[in-house]
Amino acid sequence: MNKHREESELFLTRLFAKSYRVIKSLNAHYLAEMGYQDFKVGHVMVMMNLKEEGITAAEISKKVHVSKQAISKLVHELAEKGFLMNLKHPEDLRATLIQTTVSGEQFLAALNECRIKVDKELSQVIGTDKLDQIRSAMESMLLHYESNAYLDSESESFANSKL
Repeated sequence: MNKHREESELFLTRLFAKSYRVIKSLNAHYLAEMGYQDFKVGHVMVMMNLKEEGITAAEISKKVHVSKQAISKLVHELAEKGFLMNLKHPEDLRATLIQTTVSGEQFLAALNECRIKVDKELSQVIGTDKLDQIRSAMESMLLHYESNAYLDSESESFANSKL
């Protein structure tokens, strides 16, 4: 059993999952140092997909492949914290446009600063060349697979399964 577990540690899916957790933890650590204690990954997902002119919850939902209800809940939480505001949609009376507040803009600036710190820290651990190679390889992989329509249709059920 231990041998099977050791071998499973080498699977690419395990390496991606573990590296995601490391990067998420580093970002959370740096955000907490800047005074942003209570942020979920979903909050960051919403904030990173906003547009200057505003965006609807349905548009964010489509971009990040998360239900509109989940996005609406996250938007509500961010609005309560003072990072987002809802405005009347100029063309669709049923919809609202979501925009950042000054506090939301400050959070986005802090998040960008955190990402720079994470990149710097990872560069110190594995070197700039290796980090650039990883980034380039992942960009190529994502560019290839994100253009495959079948992934969207299968990703909903598959993404919820354990690998």
